[in-house]
Amino acid sequence: MSELPTWVPGHIGYGVVPWKRQRGYATTALELLLEGIKPLGLQWVHLTTAPDNLPSQKVIQNCDGYLVEARVKDPVWGGGDEMLWRIELS
Repeated sequence: MSELPTWVPGHIGYGVVPWKRQRGYATTALELLLEGIKPLGLQWVHLTTAPDNLPSQKVIQNCDGYLVEARVKDPVWGGGDEMLWRIELS
């Protein structure tokens, strides 16, 4: 089962220190992580980004992710806008 509770923003989170960005590290790390979790039987994973976080959106798209919806974050995470992305694993 791939569903998450509504208050959980996504299956996967990542970050790259500023002085190591734009080198493909996040894309490579996400690709490797996705390969590693396929045996767990999830159909897909969700990730969220801020609407203005274009680099993270590009990483997700590079890994065949697609936008599910733009929505408002759960108040537990501070509210505000976010974008929900999905990457299929099957």
